[in-house]
Amino acid sequence: MLGYLQKQTLNFSEVANSKLLTMKKTIILGLLAILGSTAIYAQSTVHAACEASVVGYTETRNPINFFTFADLRSANGQVTTAQISNVVGSPYIVEAFQKGSLFYGEERVGTFYARYNGFNKEIEIKKGNSPEEVAKALVKDEKLKFVYDNQDELKFVAFIDKKGNRHDEYLLTKSQGDKYQLLERPLVTYKEAKKAANSFMLDVPSKFVHRTELYALDLGTNIASQIPTKKSKLIDFFAESEQIQIAALIKKKSLNIKDVNHLSQIFDFANSISQDIAFKE
Repeated sequence: MLGYLQKQTLNFSEVANSKLLTMKKTIILGLLAILGSTAIYAQSTVHAACEASVVGYTETRNPINFFTFADLRSANGQVTTAQISNVVGSPYIVEAFQKGSLFYGEERVGTFYARYNGFNKEIEIKKGNSPEEVAKALVKDEKLKFVYDNQDELKFVAFIDKKGNRHDEYLLTKSQGDKYQLLERPLVTYKEAKKAANSFMLDVPSKFVHRTELYALDLGTNIASQIPTKKSKLIDFFAESEQIQIAALIKKKSLNIKDVNHLSQIFDFANSISQDIAFKE
């Protein structure tokens, strides 16, 4: 009888252990499922956040500012919407939205319509070209660039002006290359209206004034510097092994470094010089 009870007790213990093991497995599998779904959710959330950042819509900006310029300020205070209708010119490099592709690094994000606001130094972007769609400002990110269908390219660049001040803005690429790039900085300033000093003079309306600056980008350092006014200073920008050939090109073709088309020729030539040929020279 005692042996029978011991045998029954052992069987009961085995069953209990088996059930406990099954329960533990169930709990572990459940936890793994929860952790897995959490990881997938987190990954998809991060991916969605990255996509939102890449698309670059800054939700904190008031969209009406893009069309009324109610955020323009001057020494006399804030420019009102009513005053904007009297402003001569435009803050945009090209008024109309133009079709192109948005890139994040080398990855193409998609097709958008964009225009550059030279006063706010922002790319305004829309998914479509409908007048009803409100444009939003593209976030400023060094990995972002917008390539128009006509191949003009706006890219976010760190650069140094003639005064030695550093800026981070979107610049327009004028000459592509593997070593050097020629970039154009579109600048738009707002000038206040002036009342006529006397009855013989006319009032001067407020206006947007456009100008450009040119920059040389060394892709080795990824820092751009403003194009100098002297040829010798420009030649010094390039690698020492390339300078003799570049100087010869400028002299032979009588290139004017203040002319963007002539500068494009210089940069295209500099990018075509191979290291082997340069060192042999």
